[in-house]
Amino acid sequence: MNRQRKDTIIHEIKYWKESRLLPEHYCDYLLALYTEGEGSNKQAKVPKKNLFHLFLAILIPLFVPITFLVIYFTELSIDLQMLPIIFFILLSLFGYYVFRKEHFFIHIPIVTSALLLLLLSLKLVEAIGYHPTQMLVAVGAQGVGWFVIGFLKNWYYLNVAAIITGLLILGVIILK
Repeated sequence: MNRQRKDTIIHEIKYWKESRLLPEHYCDYLLALYTEGEGSNKQAKVPKKNLFHLFLAILIPLFVPITFLVIYFTELSIDLQMLPIIFFILLSLFGYYVFRKEHFFIHIPIVTSALLLLLLSLKLVEAIGYHPTQMLVAVGAQGVGWFVIGFLKNWYYLNVAAIITGLLILGVIILK
């Protein structure tokens, strides 16, 4: 087989491996076959894309404790407290956009943005004027939203969180 043809086949196999069109061990076998053993000895480089995804997957959950610190341990005005929450929600939505094709990391920005939206709605109710009924309505609306999204996307943890939220709200109403 001529060299140009081999290079084309090797290039295609590497593309299949990066795009995950074939399982990695098949691609490794084919690379070893067409490179006569040289392709299997080469060290695999970690793509920069994967490092960015890992960094983002570690960073996004840190938004929740940072938000708690900003809200409860600083004496900023209510407007300045909401600004980082909104910024973190937007970054979580960006994380959802980045992870939308990855089934493992996609849940990190979903859970984080759900918690941050809950904190934002509670802070808005507090800014308007704290009233327990309004607080229960805000939390209940969040729970309904979680349940609908969980049902549509088959994300059962959102359904469970919504059911637990509903039971807690029911418990608060009964205890009043």
